[in-house]
Amino acid sequence: EADILVMDANAPVDTLVEAAHSAVHSGVKVFFEPTSVPKAAQLGRRKDFLSYLSYGFPNVDELMAMADGWIDTPEDLSEALHDNMKTIKYGAEELLEQMQPDKAHLVITMGKEGVLLASKLGSDVTYEHIEAAGRVDVQNSTGAGDTLCGAFVHALLEGEDETKAVRIGMDAAVKSLGCADRAISPDLRKE
Repeated sequence: EADILVMDANAPVDTLVEAAHSAVHSGVKVFFEPTSVPKAAQLGRRKDFLSYLSYGFPNVDELMAMADGWIDTPEDLSEALHDNMKTIKYGAEELLEQMQPDKAHLVITMGKEGVLLASKLGSDVTYEHIEAAGRVDVQNSTGAGDTLCGAFVHALLEGEDETKAVRIGMDAAVKSLGCADRAISPDLRKE
């Protein structure tokens, strides 16, 4: 018996909905990594799926697609990163409102701007901006979000809170960003 189900958007939509439904009805928390903007937009239109989520790991593009169900222009996304995060926070509130009713979290990756942790407890939403650690020599961005998600989940299972789990996830993602020949750094291991 599992405590959590971690899923990404690569499976067929109906399979994702059915798996998330079964998990929640078995008392299992659902963690979701949207994978791409088109898949995020498609799942953003599935209110039943969103209602099963306890944790989401979108980047800004995926967040906006999930929150409103359509793909934003590059200009919209650029503005979202430069308006003191008002647009990102608005998108986060829209998405959190549709997620698990009592408690839900979004770990929103923003590239060199770091991560915005948006947390809902009942009707209260809080935000914590965790800045990226210095300059990163990016060799390959494929797998960085997956790395952050996996390390975050591991940290939670080890008893860390969400803020500490984000920091651990970001540190792990930096290792994958610096790995030119594969998506996930082979240097990741339990330390």
